[in-house]
Amino acid sequence: MTESFPADAYRAHAAMQKLVLNQRDVRTAVAEATGVSFTRVRALRRLVDGPLRMSELAARLGWDKPYTTIVIDDLEQRGLVTRTVAPDDRRAKLVELTGQGRAVAITAIQILSEPAPGLARLSEDEIAVVAELLEKAAADEDD
Repeated sequence: MTESFPADAYRAHAAMQKLVLNQRDVRTAVAEATGVSFTRVRALRRLVDGPLRMSELAARLGWDKPYTTIVIDDLEQRGLVTRTVAPDDRRAKLVELTGQGRAVAITAIQILSEPAPGLARLSEDEIAVVAELLEKAAADEDD
């Protein structure tokens, strides 16, 4: 079912897109800072909380298994991940970050977490109001 939104909702959405997506090219910033493509960094970021099976990583990224294998092969050659046999299923492979891979992932996360430059045009009070309103709009029904 499609909801009906007031015109101001479209204005707000367009402004958020412009603020977050158009004010800086985070994909290029991440690639330049890490020396790794943004797509491959996505895989590294999924592994920050711990190792995953190849199949689980593919599912979390929305990639098919052959493509995931190509990406992990490249990351392994770069020394950013390791693959081991899963202890409970010898057919499954676990992918884990190396120290260097964790550093790349953390660098990317820091870049992606930086506020959009346009927020600097707002006062601290205005930023607090925007944050509160966006948190309210983003809250789950159960919150």
